[in-house]
Amino acid sequence: MPHSLRLYKREKLCSRTDINNLFARGRSVIAYPVRCVYVVKSEAEGDAQFLITIPKKKIRKAVSRVLLRRRIREAYRLNRDLLPQVEGRVQMAFVWLSEETAPYSEIETKVKEILTRIATASQPKQK
Repeated sequence: MPHSLRLYKREKLCSRTDINNLFARGRSVIAYPVRCVYVVKSEAEGDAQFLITIPKKKIRKAVSRVLLRRRIREAYRLNRDLLPQVEGRVQMAFVWLSEETAPYSEIETKVKEILTRIATASQPKQK
């Protein structure tokens, strides 16, 4: 059954303890200008959860930060089926690294690259 294209509240990473745990113990993948910190929680079940952060130090104007946040969210929403169907829940944080905005096409290719790299890294090793 195809996954709905809608983004649900349960897919947003909101828990402060989960966010702190993610940045403390997570693994990092970089596809410049986007960095993704992720962790696979084997004890939890459910949809993948994500958050997006655009540092004010990098992008000064709020309008530009909101634009980038929307573009990253849309790229994730359309390509989230690239994530693996693993036992557990994948939690991830997308962090913007550049000091300039980027067109949607570039952001989408970088998010796709990140999601495929997470999928290959979290596959169980075969003997």
